[in-house]
Formats: sequence, C-alpha cells, structure tokens
Amino acid sequence: MSVQFAFQEGLIPAGDEESFFTRLRDWGFDAVEVWGENLDARLERVKTAARNAGLPVCGICPGGRGIRGSLLHESESSRALARKDISTLLHCAAELGGAGLNVVPEFGAEKFMALRPDHSDLTKRKKLFLEELAPLAAEAEKLGVQILLEPLNRYEAYFLLTVNQAAVLCRESGSPAVRILADLFHMNIEDADMAATLSRNIRLIPYVHLADSNRLLPGHGHTDFRAAFDALNRSGFSGALCMECGIPGDPDKTVPAALRHVRALWAEAQY
Repeated sequence: MSVQFAFQEGLIPAGDEESFFTRLRDWGFDAVEVWGENLDARLERVKTAARNAGLPVCGICPGGRGIRGSLLHESESSRALARKDISTLLHCAAELGGAGLNVVPEFGAEKFMALRPDHSDLTKRKKLFLEELAPLAAEAEKLGVQILLEPLNRYEAYFLLTVNQAAVLCRESGSPAVRILADLFHMNIEDADMAATLSRNIRLIPYVHLADSNRLLPGHGHTDFRAAFDALNRSGFSGALCMECGIPGDPDKTVPAALRHVRALWAEAQY
C-alpha cells in the first residue's frame, strides 16, 4: 500500500527552498510539508523547488505566523484575521497541487486548564468553531483541497485534544473537505490506545505526523510506531506520514536514519 514519507520545513537549517527540497530528495523522502508563514510571497520559489526536486508538497503547516488571530477568539477582528489567513493558505494549497492545510483551532488558550479539559464552555466554543469553519470548508471544497484539523495535547491547547473529538467536528461540519491530521506525539499523551483510535477514525485521517515520545525523530524515544503502523495499514491508510519533530545530532546522519527506521517499520506492518 503506497504512502508518502514526508518531512516538514523549518525543522533544520535549510537555506533556500531549492536546497531544502534537494536535500530531502537526496535523503530519500517522497514529499514535503511546507510552512505557511509568508507562503503566498514565496509560492513560486516553492513550486519551482518542488518541480526541480521531483518532490510534491503534501501539506502546509501554518508555522510561526502563517495563521494570525484565532477562529475561537472573543474578538471578531481576531477571527476575521484567522479566516483571511486560512483562505490565503487554502489558495496556496490549491496552487501546490491540492496539499492539505493543517489547522489547529487554538494554541495555548488563555483559558487553558491542563487538568480540566472538559471545562464547561467547550460546547459554546465548539458551536463557534463550526460556525467559523463552515465558509472555509466550502471554499476548500471549491478549491479541491482539505482542511486538516490537528488535535494537540492538553498541555498545549484547550479546545481540541483528541482524534475522537476531531472526528465529531468533521462529521458535524458536513464537509468532505474537513479531515483529521493525527499527530502521534499528541496521541501518545491523550490516547490510551493509539492503534484503536486510528482504526476507529481511519476514514477521516489522510495525514499523520510522526514524532517520538520525547518529540524527537522516530527511534529516539519509546512510542510504539509499529502498533500505529499496523493499525494504519490494516485500515487501508495511503496518505502522508510526515516527520514533525526535534532533530538531535547531525541531521545529515540522524534524519536519513530515522527515515530508514520508519520505512522498515511500515514494511513490517504490511506482513
């Protein structure tokens, strides 16, 4: 079953887009996840680098200030700014061949309470998020791209913490353009059984982020990637497996080694 092994921009010193894409190709990656900050201004450079390296862009991580404001902010001006930036990045995704756009509803929320992720205003926030999401989902459908909702763990976010919660939002949005980005680092914190969660929601998951338990490259911690890969493979996953993690040591050595590691685990999961 074909998957794309990808690597996210911004994890290593990269120089320009051309050298970064070439480096990833030489390491053996299949695709690239680019950062959204200033992407519209450098879109042609990214397209040229992707074409010359023969590596497609599989996703866009807003990164930095790619999406300013927040769809869940009390201020309409903040929500409007977030809608504007998301719209811009959706158009970039279309220009890049239909890449998915990662959307995290809320980073480090002001009302964040790590020990009480079921705080009473979640229903209100869910309603607001779905209202804000609706026109963006319609735009994504027209452009032929996907909005990938990414749950974060309770120490980094407040509103969307689990893949199961994201699945509810996908279904209630009613849009085929709203799907889930499952990040194994966050799932390792929030899920008692990552494999079961992946299997249960696989039809909504076209994209997975890879990071070990310590948020370093796969193979540097204790996350059971084999169990996760078994679940993905059995369920028919054929999307992107993208590294989003810290890079220990010399990246020219540790990154290719990590790629060989996850490719071997995926190959084992097919038998």
